Order: sequence, then C-alpha cells, then structure tokens
Amino acid sequence: MSINDDVYSRTLKHRALLTLYEKRLESELSKILATHKVKLKQIILVKGTTNVNSLNRALTKEIRQTYKKIYSEGISELNKLAGVSARYHKSTFSKALAGIYKARGINDSIKVNDLIIKGNGTFAQQLTSISMLEQKKIINTVKTGMTAGKAINSIALDVGQLGLLQSTVQLKTLTRTAITQTSMFVQNETYKLNNDVVKGYQYVATLDVRTSLICGRLDGKVFALDSQFAPKPPQHFNCRSTTVPIMKSADQLMNTSNNRLGKRKIAKLSAAKRASMNGQVPARTNYKEWLGKQSNDIKLNILGSKKRVEIFNQGKLKLTQFSNSSGKLISLEKLEELSN
Repeated sequence: MSINDDVYSRTLKHRALLTLYEKRLESELSKILATHKVKLKQIILVKGTTNVNSLNRALTKEIRQTYKKIYSEGISELNKLAGVSARYHKSTFSKALAGIYKARGINDSIKVNDLIIKGNGTFAQQLTSISMLEQKKIINTVKTGMTAGKAINSIALDVGQLGLLQSTVQLKTLTRTAITQTSMFVQNETYKLNNDVVKGYQYVATLDVRTSLICGRLDGKVFALDSQFAPKPPQHFNCRSTTVPIMKSADQLMNTSNNRLGKRKIAKLSAAKRASMNGQVPARTNYKEWLGKQSNDIKLNILGSKKRVEIFNQGKLKLTQFSNSSGKLISLEKLEELSN
C-alpha cells in the first residue's frame, strides 16, 4: 500500500466517525427540542389566549432560552470536535511520514465560535435566524388557531406539531453543515502547516443516493494546495464531502528545503518504502463510476428524468456536463445537443 493510499484510508475513517458524531449531537439537540415542545404547550395551556401579549412574551422567552441552550451545547461540542480533529489530522501526517518528518498540527484548544458556515453567518447568527423564524411561526399558529375558534388544547397541539417542524429540520441541517465546516477548517489549516510535504488535495464525495451533483462533479478531482479558487467542503448545506492530502513522492521530498525533513533518512529508506512514497493519487471509484453501477431508478432520482438517464447510460458525456457548478441540471435540449 502506498503512503497516499494509507492517508486516504485514515481520512475516510475520520469522515465515517464524523457521521456517528452527527447522530450523537442531533440526538442531544433533539432532547432539548423535546423539552422545549412540552414547555411551549404548557405555556399555552396555562396562559390561555385571554391576554395575547402576555402569552407571546412567555413564548418568546421560552424560545430564546432554548436556543441559548442549543448554542451552548452545540458550540461546546464543535470546539471538542475541533480539538479531536486537530490531533487526528496531525497524527495522520506523523504516521504517514514516521521517522522522516516532524509533522505540525494546530492547537487542539482551538475555538471555532466565529467560523462562517457556507457564507451565511456564524453558528450563533444562524441559530438566531432559526429561532426568530420559529418565534414567528409559533405566534402565527396561535393567531390562526384563535381566528378559527379552536380550543386551547388544539392550539397547543398545533404549536407542537407545526410550530417546531421547520426549525427542527433547519437545526439538523445546520448541525451537519457545522460539523463538516469545523472538521474541514482544521483539516485545511493542518495542510497549510505541512505544505512542504503536501502537493495538493483530492476532493472526496460520499458515494450514495444523498450525494449532491455539486459534490458528485467534484469527486476525485485534484487541486493545488495554494489555489485560492479550489473548492473545499462544505459546498452546500448538509455537505458530507471531505478532502484527502496528496503527499509528495520521495524524490520530490529530497528536493524540498525544510529542517523538519530528514533527507538522510529518506535516502536510507528501503526500496519498498521509497516505492510506497510515489506521490500518486489513490486509486478509487469516483462518483460517475459509482452512479454508472446503480439501477436506473437511482439514476432517475439523481438525474431527474428518464431521458437524462438514457443519455448518461450511453456514456458519451462527462458527468460535469449534466449540471452546472451549482448542481443545477442543464436542459434536456442542451444535453441532447451535446450528446449528438
């Protein structure tokens, strides 16, 4: 196995662990929301609708307190994740180049409070946005119920079922995206600290039916480490993609100037060890190859029409020709024109 194959395996193991971490954090936030739902119902049942202003103030206070707790829990977990990721990615470099290179890693006490998620604000700002939307939804639900002459029990039930529906989905999306953002921030910073032994990175998408075309078209592509325009996950909300560093070959390392690199030790490596340091991109199935092996039903779910599936199965076009960089499918007319 080459060093880059080993690094690829270690990085994907970390991505798999992130998926388990997502489920654990979602479970913790779900418990907070379940308690929140009970409290909202109780407020409505106790306060009633006689004094609407008093009811709205009580509901607003409960919403703000809950989201303050969600923020505290979420940011604490993200900071822990950053520390774990910092140690993991430094270890990946240390183990890949054991004995010949002293890897660097970022401080594992790093705080991620100010990370911007997908250009839409910090974790705190996006939580505030979700809480405000929930507040508006719940107050409107109460108002609608009163206008319709519903009983107080029925209004409380509506708030629990309808008022929290959108915010619950949004919180899960934000959590998943924040986890990817946190992990990738640490990963990218680790690449920079070890850029003398890294020549670039490979974009790696999760290969399943949930994979977006945005990431599917990037899967397997290799980018220079110093490129300002190279895409990095998360490319969209709910993004589960990652990147894998591509280590330089033994010959390239011998021509690298760095006092943390033991060139004498590289020169003394066995032929097999030097061969493993080939600098090549790991061999793997990319998204197009994966999609090509799926049933037409799965292809239809991803490509949107039987005609697009038919054109894809002909194999005349690249996957990148089916959509633009934002993942929007191009028109059938354009596809047919390209395939002829």
